[in-house]
Amino acid sequence: MARPKLGQHFLVKGRTLERIAKAACGEHTPLAVEIGPGRGALTEYLLARADRVVAIELDSALAEYLRERLCSDRHGGDSRLEILEANALDVDWSQWGAGVLVGNLPYYVATPIVSRYARAPGSLRQAVFLVQKEVAERIAAKPGGREYGYLSVECQLFTETEILFTVPRGAFQPPPRVESAVIRLTPRSALPVHDPAAFLAFVSTCFRQKRKTLRNNLAGVYAPERYESRPEIARRAEQLSVAELVTLYQAVAEGASAVV
Repeated sequence: MARPKLGQHFLVKGRTLERIAKAACGEHTPLAVEIGPGRGALTEYLLARADRVVAIELDSALAEYLRERLCSDRHGGDSRLEILEANALDVDWSQWGAGVLVGNLPYYVATPIVSRYARAPGSLRQAVFLVQKEVAERIAAKPGGREYGYLSVECQLFTETEILFTVPRGAFQPPPRVESAVIRLTPRSALPVHDPAAFLAFVSTCFRQKRKTLRNNLAGVYAPERYESRPEIARRAEQLSVAELVTLYQAVAEGASAVV
């Protein structure tokens, strides 16, 4: 039985499960760390492509169900599977070594999980997540659209982001109220800024009132002489690419102290 309060909508369509497993693991990976295995439908597809699977499940009843169904000797349990009962946000996902991160993320916790992976992927070379379609569109959004915002910049600063495919409501049990999409995040080998935290604080300021121009959002935070000569300040933050925001940051905020 799914528990809607925990955002549980179990993916049951086999073809979609296979596509997610293949996107995450390719033909083979030494390790797959799965967030939110639920009843283990995706877990079984991951075991077919990984030497080892660590599944992190918050729901104690589901964790016990998985141990009985997939790990118990009575059911021909697979010793390559480890079930960890925990909140995924409290776990060091890299502690098991090199591999991939994958999961059907509960909608209420998808953004913090994606954000954390983008900032600190550790030894996990890519992440493939099933998330609400709206969240996927925000993560992969390009400048100029209403979906483009702080989350887009944060994820695209640290990773290459792509939407792989959409998943209809009918592929779940029970069906959610919204459509979903599968995204892939691949960490960048180099970043365009030396201090990502400082840059993202600047980006947050740029987007603090999204419909206002950069001049309005920067006013009172940085000395006017640092930005008034910049042509970008007549535009809104949502119109600037990550590269353009980096250039503006380096001109306005890098090494500067806020005035308020």
